[in-house]
Amino acid sequence: MTTKILVPLNRSDYSREILTHIEKLMPASKSELVLFFITHPPRGMGFASPDPSSGYAMKPGGEPVGPAAHPIYAHQQEDSIRSEVEVFLIPMMKHLRELGYATTLKVCFGDNSVEEIIEVANEEKVDLIAMSTRAQDGVRRFFFGDIADKVMKEVKVPVLLIHPEV
Repeated sequence: MTTKILVPLNRSDYSREILTHIEKLMPASKSELVLFFITHPPRGMGFASPDPSSGYAMKPGGEPVGPAAHPIYAHQQEDSIRSEVEVFLIPMMKHLRELGYATTLKVCFGDNSVEEIIEVANEEKVDLIAMSTRAQDGVRRFFFGDIADKVMKEVKVPVLLIHPEV
C-alpha cells in the first residue's frame, strides 16, 4: 500500500528540511509525495512603462515614441511565479525521483495557507501531512498563531512536524 504525503513548502530553506526526515522515515517504494508550494496571489502590477533610457525618440512633452505602456495582469504574474517555482524545485524533485519517490508538484495562490493545505489534503486524499514549523510561542503565537497548529486541529490525517533547533 502506498502512503500519499502532502508536503507544504514555501521559499524558506527551513520548509524544505522536512524532506530529509521523510527520506529517513518513509520508504520511497511505498510513498507518493505531493509537494505543495503556497504563495500569496498576485494582484497585477498596473502598467509597465517604457524605459526612457532605451534610446526611443521622444515626443514633445517627454513621451517615448516607442512601445506604449501595457497592463500586467495577475494571471501573467501567476504564470511567471509558477514557472519560477517549478525551476526552483526541479533539483529537489529530481533528487526525490532518483531515490524512487513518486513526486508531483502543485502550486497554489491563496491568502489563507491553512485553508489551502486542508483543501488540497482533502482533494488529494492524503494519508499524511509532513511540514516544518517555526512554532510561534508566547504573545506572537496568540496574535499570529501557527499554521501547523491550525492545520493539525482541522485535518483528519496525521501530521508530521519538525521544529527548529532551539
